[in-house]
Amino acid sequence: MSTINNILVPFSNSPSAIGALKTAIVLSKLFHAKLHVIHVVTNISENNILDQIRNICTAENAQFTFIERSGNISKEVIKAEQEINADLIVMGAYGISGWQQLWVGSNAFKVVSTSHCPVLTLQGDVGSFAGFNKIMLPLDDSEETRQKVNVVKMFASAFDANVLIFNVTKVKGEESRQKLSKYAHQVEELLAKDGIQSTFDESYGNNIAEDCIKFAQMHNCDLITIMTETENTNSFFMGTYAQQLVSTSTIPVLTIHARSVSRLQSLA
Repeated sequence: MSTINNILVPFSNSPSAIGALKTAIVLSKLFHAKLHVIHVVTNISENNILDQIRNICTAENAQFTFIERSGNISKEVIKAEQEINADLIVMGAYGISGWQQLWVGSNAFKVVSTSHCPVLTLQGDVGSFAGFNKIMLPLDDSEETRQKVNVVKMFASAFDANVLIFNVTKVKGEESRQKLSKYAHQVEELLAKDGIQSTFDESYGNNIAEDCIKFAQMHNCDLITIMTETENTNSFFMGTYAQQLVSTSTIPVLTIHARSVSRLQSLA
């Protein structure tokens, strides 16, 4: 993934879906990408969906392709992702206290965990989305953790954003600290080569998701990027920390699978 050509937005009548569409419009213009909006008809009636989408896009002078399907929401979204060869999915995530439980812990997580491209999730209507100014790049002690660097570089370059390199692990100990320190130094050098400024912080021995949110807020980050892997190719479950981040973070979360960046050169 070196650029974004096609963006897919699952849309329903909700604040977070509206926020996702507004964000996707900005991204589509920035990356000169085609915007595709999908609505999956279920047994819950949602009227005038196409009119809502058209009004939002017209206000932002954005063109879009409308896709309407019926059936299982997550399955239809993933089918559409593959059909249009989507490079990014932008969608609402309502959180554990969200009012529309149809998406919570079910379809949103299924889309995030089974997609083959990165997924950007947002909690609510963002109002007027102006872009990302500071991006959190958490590094843990997994082998996959640095594979998201190239995607982060792409977003940081596009928005002229700074990057917070955040070393985090639930394990305490000097061995983990030294390993992550090496990772952070490598990432800092890679970012600097592209003219991307970065800062650094770290936390060890605590809940990873809670620390990511806490430190992102502390450093005024407006995007958190994470890697997540599923138990198997057809799994509908993400790791505990990834689920917690997607469902509770008020800061947008960009979830990246190792399979979505497998073509990129390994940093290891």
